Amino acid sequence: MMSMIRAGGLRCHLLLLLLTICGMAWGDVTYRGNAVHPDYPGQCYYEELNQAIPKKQSYKPINREGYCQSIYCRPDYVLEIGYCGRHNLMPNERCKIASDMRRTFPDCCPKLICQEQEPESNYI
Repeated sequence: MMSMIRAGGLRCHLLLLLLTICGMAWGDVTYRGNAVHPDYPGQCYYEELNQAIPKKQSYKPINREGYCQSIYCRPDYVLEIGYCGRHNLMPNERCKIASDMRRTFPDCCPKLICQEQEPESNYI
C-alpha cells in the first residue's frame, strides 16, 4: 500500500515538473503591482496601451506592433503580463522569422516560416 502511495506521489511530482517545463517553453510572465486605474475604480490600468482591465479578466491586444501579450488583472490590482519567451530560431535562405500581430497571444509570438521547396523535375 505504501509503495502505491509513493509511486502516485512520484507521478504527481513528475507531472508538475513536466507542466512547468512546458509552461516555460510557451512564454514568460512579469508582474506589475499597484496598477489601479485612476479613473475607473475596481479596474487595473495598463499604462503603455492606456487600457482599463476589469479585475479577474484578461486583455490580449491585437494589431499593436510590439505587444504580443496577455495582460491579466488580479483581484489585488497586480497585472500578470505574459509575453513571448526568448527564442533561438535561426533564419536561413528558405526560412524567416515572422510574427502575426493580427492574432492573440500566444499565436502572435515569433515563428519560423519556411517556403516550400519546389519538387525536383526530370524534364530536360
